[in-house]
Amino acid sequence: MLPLTKSTHWRYLFLLLCWGWVFMAQAQKRKEKDKEKPAPPAQTYRVELESSSFDDEHFVHALPDSSILVISTKRNSWFGKNDFTLTKYNKELKSVWQTKHEHKANHDLLFVAAERKKVYLLFSTLTNKKLLLYQVNNATGTATFSEHTLPSSYITIKEMAALDGQVFLNGLDRNNLNMLHLDPSKEEIELLPAVFGMEEDLGEFRVDTLTKAVEFVVAESNGWRSRVQTKRMNSKGEVIGTYFIQPEMEYRNDNTLQGARLTPGDTLSKTLLGTYGYRTSVFSKGLFTSSLGGDIKYYDFSKLDHFFEYLSPRAERRMKEKFARQEARGKPLVLRYRLLLHPVMPHPQGYAIVGEIYYPQYRNGGINPYTDITGRYPDIRQSVRRQFDGYRFTHAIVCVFDREGNLLWDNSYKLQNETYQNLAPTVEAGVSPEGNITLVYPDEEEIWYKTLKPKTSLSNEEKVEVRLQDESEKLFASNDEGIIHWYGSNFVAFGFQRIKPAHGEARTVFYLQNMAF
Repeated sequence: MLPLTKSTHWRYLFLLLCWGWVFMAQAQKRKEKDKEKPAPPAQTYRVELESSSFDDEHFVHALPDSSILVISTKRNSWFGKNDFTLTKYNKELKSVWQTKHEHKANHDLLFVAAERKKVYLLFSTLTNKKLLLYQVNNATGTATFSEHTLPSSYITIKEMAALDGQVFLNGLDRNNLNMLHLDPSKEEIELLPAVFGMEEDLGEFRVDTLTKAVEFVVAESNGWRSRVQTKRMNSKGEVIGTYFIQPEMEYRNDNTLQGARLTPGDTLSKTLLGTYGYRTSVFSKGLFTSSLGGDIKYYDFSKLDHFFEYLSPRAERRMKEKFARQEARGKPLVLRYRLLLHPVMPHPQGYAIVGEIYYPQYRNGGINPYTDITGRYPDIRQSVRRQFDGYRFTHAIVCVFDREGNLLWDNSYKLQNETYQNLAPTVEAGVSPEGNITLVYPDEEEIWYKTLKPKTSLSNEEKVEVRLQDESEKLFASNDEGIIHWYGSNFVAFGFQRIKPAHGEARTVFYLQNMAF
């Protein structure tokens, strides 16, 4: 037998590594194959608008009465005047009304907010301090518009909500939080001196239609102690309640409260659902719940049943063993998870919340030309520029709590590790009458989905193509795809498609397609 040479030794080692990778991939596939597959959605209703993505732009918004509003504009609206069209569709995606309105040059749609009787459209203008507000009658589609002035030209609007005919805005003035009150009958937009902090401190900005209040939740920390402030205002912008939640009074509490969401309903029964970190406001260690009175409960990620299911079976087992070892030593295992919380959803058992785990993605951008790398031993490490590439999302978790903030069950959904430029939710969520929670997201002409149930591991690999009008038709191309939650466990997918029928000419359309889970 010939002795092993150094090159042969490395060759065998490489083959063993390849075998290991193949084995791990096969194990992951078997793990997914053995899981129960959720039922695909029913695609019953569809509507098509003759439209091209080169000329047109459409915004799809779900209204409180379970209808759909489509706002259609021309992409060349910067040149001359063009009308924009509003079309309302019912649950069967049949047109209820359609109206046209003047779209002034250099005006872009920023946000849409809706009440039962009115829809509000907020447009930007060429002047930084000026905003244009359209009020649309939800029953007829008729509209009026008014022009309003911001208190500062440096304010960037981030969110909009409406309550009792009044509009409230969440904005940033050089990264500082600004809460604004827009009264449609007044030209000047009022700055509300109610909330202070930075952009990352704001956990919630919402309207509670049940109690007729605008609500803000802000995380606060001085580096040693943390607390969460909840502020409630009426439709006039007057503060009607301020509440502070903080951990037990100690020299230093290891649990740092981070951003939180607020449940709907009466003040006495409201619950905060948020994240907390181990001595940090950046990385999350788990979830916390609390009443506005301050009864805080903590739920470490390691204690959730399905949090680590996005890993391979071997990696999941090793991660749980590592947590167990650290817990036995009395030392916390701190992982660098960041969690993006969705708004709280009502659930038959109480409340459900979705969180997406992400991390900033960077890449090396070459040598910094302004760094001195001369000399015999230049420090190249300090001269390589790291360029921000976006936010990469690994998986989503769902937690269901009762009305006292006790965790009932959890589950998770492994995502495709996609990178996005903006930090925003990537999945849409809906709750069925039975209490199942469906998560969906678009990927070109397909919709990925998973319906989560208590104490059940389901497949992460399910996707469905958007149905065409006729089975004989062929899809040539699609772009600008999206999907939004509609009502209950119903969603509506949309986008542009180039379709070739079995007979006749091809057509380019903007479509709406319902998906019922």
